[in-house]
Amino acid sequence: MPAARMEQGPGPLRKVINMSPADIGLITRRVYDHVVERRMSPEETQSLVAECGYGSVEDFCAEIGMPEHIARRWSRFGISGEMRLVLLHMRDRQRRMEGAVKDFESMTHVGVDDFLKERGVL
Repeated sequence: MPAARMEQGPGPLRKVINMSPADIGLITRRVYDHVVERRMSPEETQSLVAECGYGSVEDFCAEIGMPEHIARRWSRFGISGEMRLVLLHMRDRQRRMEGAVKDFESMTHVGVDDFLKERGVL
């Protein structure tokens, strides 16, 4: 094998050789999760991404550095249950932050931007 190929890290065959019996169960579960478990529909995915403040699945993926092919796949087939939970968590954290900002502004009568500028944060 050429030296340049070795520097790129282990190939698929090397990964298989280095697997433990426990890894087989994890791989089986991963396949099950992505093939059998219900995926969020493309429409539901777009709606959830919009609730997180993004114009499209592609915009979301681009901002977080996700490869373009993933954005195309999510736009076409939706997202897995695992990713759905991550996005729901992001949405809920964002809503809590928005609520905290509103509470802060109602108590202080100072906008958060102004508050942070006064303290030299922005």
